[in-house]
Amino acid sequence: MTLTATLSLLLAAATTPLELQPAGLTSPSALETAAPTRNAAPGHDDRSDLVILKSGKEVECRVILEADDYVLTRRGSKKKQYSRDEIAEIQSVERSLAALFERYDALPARGPAQLAELALFCEQNELPSEARNFWIQVLTQDPENEQAWNELGGVYTKRRGWRLKVRGRFYTVDQLRERVSDWKHAMEIPTAHFLLKTDVEPERALNIALNLERAYMTFYEVIGEALALQVFDEIPEVHVFKDAKDYPTPRFQGDAAWFSRGDNTVYVNGAGPAVANAAIFKLTHALVLNSFRRTIGGNGSIAPWTERALAEAFSYALEVEDGVASWEFGRPIMEYFRFQAADEKPLAMKRVISSGYGAFNNGTDARRYNAECHTLMFFLLHAEDGKYRQGVADYMRSSFKGQSAATHLEKALGIKLKALEPQWIEFVKETADR
Repeated sequence: MTLTATLSLLLAAATTPLELQPAGLTSPSALETAAPTRNAAPGHDDRSDLVILKSGKEVECRVILEADDYVLTRRGSKKKQYSRDEIAEIQSVERSLAALFERYDALPARGPAQLAELALFCEQNELPSEARNFWIQVLTQDPENEQAWNELGGVYTKRRGWRLKVRGRFYTVDQLRERVSDWKHAMEIPTAHFLLKTDVEPERALNIALNLERAYMTFYEVIGEALALQVFDEIPEVHVFKDAKDYPTPRFQGDAAWFSRGDNTVYVNGAGPAVANAAIFKLTHALVLNSFRRTIGGNGSIAPWTERALAEAFSYALEVEDGVASWEFGRPIMEYFRFQAADEKPLAMKRVISSGYGAFNNGTDARRYNAECHTLMFFLLHAEDGKYRQGVADYMRSSFKGQSAATHLEKALGIKLKALEPQWIEFVKETADR
């Protein structure tokens, strides 16, 4: 049994819970080639979390927002708010993820024993997809690990070795490994909040799955509280292609990644340069759409310049070391600041605010739009100790409802653009001179 074959089998079959497979899939061929369904990943229901009140009452629910002084929960179509003073303990998917990454990052080594401990932690804390992925990681290092095989539902015989039961029948590695070597039989890896579909090498695929959840947690940590964003369970998909020939044509030629709002899917050319940053750039668009749609309702969008600035910030702040993603925010993109400071024909603030998505991708002014939307957002978040930060948050929420005009920004910030623009220009020059 080869390592590659072992991983291919497990990722092709064991990672997809049988009860979630579409009806009518009675053969291994149908099982492996079926297109992913929108709810192919486990997701979370309205009993995934637990709030224990000081009175002793236990409330099974979904914790959708934790603010400084209150917690908002959902059960079915009903939402209920609890003050922090009422609550003795909270158990939630997001808290479990935070604890998981804290444990993961503190490990002195990531051998089979340590990964098995993480898998057991996930099993005990409502993270079944992450548990499954860690058991597979155990097998990447120890292909004959009996505990991992048992946890994944494998069956062992002396004559045939380890096999996996798929819809009532047992299959060896050799019977399935040929089917996952190209995109049409790509692996599907559910995570706590996403469904990853990819034909890249399994070790890289498992790292991507973990990093998707790191991105989710970072997004809510950085802007969730200011925007009072509720968690979402819609399960966006992320498709990472090993071969550029399988990568769907992006809207703008040369893009290494793109996001389809209609499909709620991020498409990534895994063979492209700087693909991690490009992928996070587009993943930010998916996070914005799903979090705002869950929080505010409807299918709107925030102002293009703010969404672009957020995506730029998350992409620029990304660092990947030893396969682990992290984000370092608060650093200005100096190239943009220096470009604007030296620009003889800078755009007016109102023009940046009223621009559409196409302005950032087409035409001779595209670089100006990209530079100035970054410097403007950085200015509003950091100037005068964050004086305008909450106003930007209020504006983003209102713009999702269609109120994205310059007058709405003025109202949210409490200042006219005519008075604000000179402050922005001076901030850009000072930053560029550092």
